[in-house]
Amino acid sequence: MYVDAITLAAVADELRALLTGARIETVIPPTEHSIAIECYCPPRAGVDEKGQKRWLYLSAHPQLARLHLTLRKPPRAVPEPPPFVMLLRKYLEGARLEAIEQPRWERVLHLIFRARVWRDDQEEDKKAMPALAPDERPEWPGQDLAAEPVAGYQYQRLRLIAEIMGRTSNIVLCNEEGLILGCHKRVGSDINRYRVIMPNVPYVPPPPQQRSFAGQLLPRLEPTTVTASQLAILPGNEEGEPAPAAEEVVKASQRHKEVVPRLWQLLVRHLLGFSPLLAREAVYRTLGESEAGLELRPEQWEELAWNIRELAALYDTHRWRPQLVERLEGSSAEEEPQSRRQGRPLAFAPYVLEQYRAVEGVRIREAASINVLIDDFYARSEWLDALESRRAPLRKLLQTQIERCRRRAAALEEEQQALAEAENYRRQGELLLTFQHEIERGQKQVSLPDLFAADLAQEEPPRVTIELDPRLDAVGNANRLFARYQKLRRAAALLPEQIERNQAELATLEQLQTDLMLAETPEEIELVKAEIQAAGYLHGRKGSEEQKKAGKKKASRAKALPPGGGVPLSLQSRDGFTILVGRNSRQNEEVTFRQASGNDVWLHARGVPGAHVIIKAAGRQVPRSTLEQAASLAAYYSQARDNSSVPVDYTLQRHVRHMKGGGPGMVIYDHERTIYARPSALT
Repeated sequence: MYVDAITLAAVADELRALLTGARIETVIPPTEHSIAIECYCPPRAGVDEKGQKRWLYLSAHPQLARLHLTLRKPPRAVPEPPPFVMLLRKYLEGARLEAIEQPRWERVLHLIFRARVWRDDQEEDKKAMPALAPDERPEWPGQDLAAEPVAGYQYQRLRLIAEIMGRTSNIVLCNEEGLILGCHKRVGSDINRYRVIMPNVPYVPPPPQQRSFAGQLLPRLEPTTVTASQLAILPGNEEGEPAPAAEEVVKASQRHKEVVPRLWQLLVRHLLGFSPLLAREAVYRTLGESEAGLELRPEQWEELAWNIRELAALYDTHRWRPQLVERLEGSSAEEEPQSRRQGRPLAFAPYVLEQYRAVEGVRIREAASINVLIDDFYARSEWLDALESRRAPLRKLLQTQIERCRRRAAALEEEQQALAEAENYRRQGELLLTFQHEIERGQKQVSLPDLFAADLAQEEPPRVTIELDPRLDAVGNANRLFARYQKLRRAAALLPEQIERNQAELATLEQLQTDLMLAETPEEIELVKAEIQAAGYLHGRKGSEEQKKAGKKKASRAKALPPGGGVPLSLQSRDGFTILVGRNSRQNEEVTFRQASGNDVWLHARGVPGAHVIIKAAGRQVPRSTLEQAASLAAYYSQARDNSSVPVDYTLQRHVRHMKGGGPGMVIYDHERTIYARPSALT
């Protein structure tokens, strides 16, 4: 689903009514693909009795490109504004939006601003007055656009062009001469020879929409004036070949198991500005189904042309009826009223979507504003996508380290099993010394009676086969076996410590992975990143000056302490108890060992990484309802938050202690009890 030309026309109409004459306050980057412009709309009779601030959201995301008003200030997922945002602030802050233009049937919108600029670089201005520092320049006389500028200032019209075209979407700032001042995505001649989008290059609009008909490239048909005869000759003539017979189409579709060409696809290829949704709507209104084929009777072609003209006329009549289609989730209609059921946005349009009326399990919602519906449809999807792009490299790093620890654990387990054979090496060495007179150099193996067998009461002791090195005699082979025995004994002394250290590292990594999963803002992701860096899993980009002077070539692991874990979540239970929730390793350390006392109740999801939850008892008996509420929080802020029921252990804080060799927030505990809770963040 994307914003098509007719939807963009509806958006433009609302922007003209709400933002014309608005002053630009600031520009922020919500994500790496988008910008948000804060506009102050002055009071206007019949529209706004008081001035109001509105946010205009522009996105050049490859899948989520759009332009619309949003109800609230978009959250930021970008720590520092990119150069293009700084350029927009330079030119647009303080400017006023004069007009909004849309090339006919194009997914392009031009926002025309009138800005005042200091023009001391012009020769006539230099002659009129000397160059002045910014604090010495005369003040601008008010905010009235009709006011004449004082000496040194001059009006300049700027054009912000939003191209909402899928993967090729872009945002471009041009001056009044059509020269590009800056752009969101730079496109060089090596990528597109027709359109070079770079600073200081004349802006070239997107190429006109064309169609392939009878072996030629022709302009697409104007949908407001299209006729039935123009539509009827389209099938089969797109590449200059005659239309196949109906029987041949059916046989070909059965042979290749492919869907025959659809009528709506034909309309998308030949009509100006027709998106798949709009084309399906025209076909549905004509034939009662949106996936109809190309075989139509003459009267059906007439009706199709009429429906196309009726839908396309909205572009000129502006009689919009915005609708949002939602797919209902959860229980069936018999169990719960449709109005209360959760819905996942499926489609939106500025006209009536008749094609979804007969579809089961959907709900159609109408609104007075297409901007509101677009805002609801995307509902932070780009924000979540931006957060995911910041999580992805950290998640990959942690997963790599976790897999390394698991491989090491498997190797240590194999080594531990091999230690059981150490005593066998000693026994075999003793047997070789005992029967050395029977063994000659050059033998590859020997079978000897096992004098160390547990059952010595039997007449004939069991025999054991010993592999020999033919280059050595019996004593040499015995010494070789004794050496293996001593090596395994030394390894056995070190192995428990290695296993414990590896288990602690694995637990730390899994906790960091859970912290990253639970991080909901860019700041929280940065805290997890700092913790990963402090643990030594992120290498510094550049060595210190001391390292460079000392001639060290390898960059050392970063050892700088993180900026802290942030502020733990604090809330009141329904019974008046304070509940503290640590949502990452540092916060877990803080709530458990600094803010909690020995008689406070400590909770944690059983067997999985997650949050430490503290109930501040203050000498009181904790009621069951508060315990269940805290357990729900512990389950929600854990790796098992997607489960329907999670076991949560709880004990007193004095029974919780640090794990040996573990990182911050890594603990062991005893005297616990278990309660099952449903994950929930609601209080």
